[in-house]
Amino acid sequence: MSTFDLTPRLAREAKSNGKDTILFDKALTGFGLRIHPSGRKVWIVQARIEGRSRRIVIARHGEMELAEARRRARDMLARIRAGDNPAEDIRSERETPTLRAFADEYLRRCEPHWKPSGRRTVRIYLKARILPAFGRMPRDRIGPEDVAAWFDTASRDKPGAANRAFEILRAMMNRAEEWGLRERGSNPCLGIAKNPRNHVARFLDADELARLGRALDARETRWPEAVAAIRLLALTGCRRREVLDLRWRNISEDAINLEASKTGPRAVPLGEAARAFIAALPVPRDPDAFLFPQHAQGKGLWVLTNCWRTVCADAGLGRLRLHDLRHTAASQAVMAGENLPLVGKLLGHRRHRTTAGYAHLDDAHLVEAAEKVGTLIAEAMGLHTAPPPSGARVRGRYGRWI
Repeated sequence: MSTFDLTPRLAREAKSNGKDTILFDKALTGFGLRIHPSGRKVWIVQARIEGRSRRIVIARHGEMELAEARRRARDMLARIRAGDNPAEDIRSERETPTLRAFADEYLRRCEPHWKPSGRRTVRIYLKARILPAFGRMPRDRIGPEDVAAWFDTASRDKPGAANRAFEILRAMMNRAEEWGLRERGSNPCLGIAKNPRNHVARFLDADELARLGRALDARETRWPEAVAAIRLLALTGCRRREVLDLRWRNISEDAINLEASKTGPRAVPLGEAARAFIAALPVPRDPDAFLFPQHAQGKGLWVLTNCWRTVCADAGLGRLRLHDLRHTAASQAVMAGENLPLVGKLLGHRRHRTTAGYAHLDDAHLVEAAEKVGTLIAEAMGLHTAPPPSGARVRGRYGRWI
């Protein structure tokens, strides 16, 4: 029995010599690549089972990489040495639906409960990242080592996208368990940590808001509708799609009534400035008409993006996202004295910790807060808080006199 240093390249380029050919692996006795006269290639294990020499097909070459086939072969050979017959499991595995088939059932049962944006997102990640890796694998044979290897590879170039794909796969496996299609507690995503998030959120202080306002004024003639949408985003703290898809029937005297926000239907209270701004919009008041028809339902996104980038450059704001206007609304509300639960209701958050991630404080407010806390504690402890006389030495850092 000839053996070879099996490599992905050798397996890819090897051809039949007109009859069945088996390239056995030097690194793992009993594991090899069988090449049929037709050119079809399969990974195999050859071993004695119940006194007979048997060949068990693991998978077709091209459907499984060499490293995975070798790992599966090693597991099979260990079971054979222990007295098991993995051929029965192979037959059962072939009868088990693949993840691709399960994905169809998952979408059929779950999609009716998702918003359109959620449906698009799941389908995009399934097509681009999940099914290419696991689509042909039996649904209940996907293990933690498979997911870990896939996630590590996916995280090298786009860690954020890898996190999102991982969350979708984890949800699918949870559903498979709930529906009795996998054993309880067998989710292969358990124990795998997601990539740390890059916190890039910013908020604008009063000076930056003033510069943004002047920059918007200067570009209003070129992009009147985009500038109006940006102003309403800043005034309300709404999400981008919530504002761009607004119809006049959603506007009441003192609120925006969102029919399908990220957290479901909700009302966004309107302050005096926001009410006056909406009342001045030069568009028809037909209930079914959009406030921003050029940008509604996914249209004109590149125009809005171009306008935003130009305005930010004019105002010297650097790399700022439209979504950071939402962070700005939350931060300004907190610095104005509003508590997190109230700010969370304004933004439509379900959890207070989500609001806490949006609420940022500038240095002046932090110093002011420290001053208030220090004064309260000093008064309670009977400490003297008057500043030292001019020219007097005081103890500085590490207790030294300065």
